Amino acid sequence: MPDAVRPNNRLFVALDLPDDLRQALGTRGRALERAHGGRAVPAANLHVTLDFLGRVPPERAEELIEALPGALRWPALRVRLAGAAQRPARGPARLVAAELEALDAGDLPQRVDGLRRLVADAIGREEVDARHWLHVTVLRMGQPTRLAGFEWPGDERVFDISRATLYDSHIAPGRAPRYEPVVRVPLG
Repeated sequence: MPDAVRPNNRLFVALDLPDDLRQALGTRGRALERAHGGRAVPAANLHVTLDFLGRVPPERAEELIEALPGALRWPALRVRLAGAAQRPARGPARLVAAELEALDAGDLPQRVDGLRRLVADAIGREEVDARHWLHVTVLRMGQPTRLAGFEWPGDERVFDISRATLYDSHIAPGRAPRYEPVVRVPLG
């Protein structure tokens, strides 16, 4: 079992973004932070969450680590940066996210559902979150904040996502979380 699976873990499965895209989105997040407050997500932490697991007993995490490569036998995902949105969509925002649009990925929801079901089975969770929103959180608000519009330059960038990772999130007061990879799984 990897050292990263510690008793007080906070695990999640994510799709990893290309480095140049993370840097570009990190720059946009910092610009939003300067304009609207909140806290920009550091570029190194930008990802697409597939499933947040929370605390997983280390013995269950072992099962998950063994099962992930089989669950992620997906082709690489061709994705387009599609704009930005605040959440919730109406009223004060808790976050701003870059939205992604999967190109030629008609069965992506079924693949994500399959992954979430496998993860739920491996860790003994009965319910599966069926929401599908391909996004990258770039700014978190400390308190819900009304955003009076925000600048988000148009971008037709198309890129491939070719790797998923099981991460352990290390939280420390007053600091951005540190995401430690537990296992990386290539797609395709």
